[in-house]
Amino acid sequence: MDENVPYMNSVKKLHPMLDKIQNAGVPETFNKDFLVDLGYTSSYDNALIKVLRYLGMLDSSNKPQDSYRQFVDHTKAKTVLAQRIRIAYDDLYLSDKNADSKQTNQLQGWFKTKTGSGEAVAKKIASTFKSLADYADFNGVAEAPVAPQVPPADETPSEIPGLPPIVPPKSTDIGLVYRFEIHLPDTQNVDTFRAIFKALREELMP
Repeated sequence: MDENVPYMNSVKKLHPMLDKIQNAGVPETFNKDFLVDLGYTSSYDNALIKVLRYLGMLDSSNKPQDSYRQFVDHTKAKTVLAQRIRIAYDDLYLSDKNADSKQTNQLQGWFKTKTGSGEAVAKKIASTFKSLADYADFNGVAEAPVAPQVPPADETPSEIPGLPPIVPPKSTDIGLVYRFEIHLPDTQNVDTFRAIFKALREELMP
């Protein structure tokens, strides 16, 4: 999870803004002008752009992604949002798989510790997450992926959760080439990938 978590200064408009996005066409770029077209002219409303970018619905240039296009479909919108929330806030779900059911005051302390923010900012981050979660539909949405644990030296790679069994290359008179296929989890948590590659390096390097 990126620790630079964006937030809305006030979440009162958040649900109506999400409704309006679904009723509008998909813009080439989701920018301030598009928000004005939707009727949101306050500079505080622009924070929604960062929130959607954090959720992966916009790219770094604020161009709508496939998840954004799926979101404007009323039949998929709330489920798509739930999926994006679980991915964007994966560290939070690793600490509490029922995070979306918690109240703002229960989430505030976690965000304060994770982001290093003060009380006021942590409360706004928690409020933004809670408002997004209240809008989303988590029924049937898979739990966030769990980071694999690096095994002790006396354990085999097959004991790493989420990875297929790995057989280290052995000396042989016949020249054999070993190839391994690894399916990485869909997560923004860099520590997850570090744990995977560290485990591979320790098992395969002499």
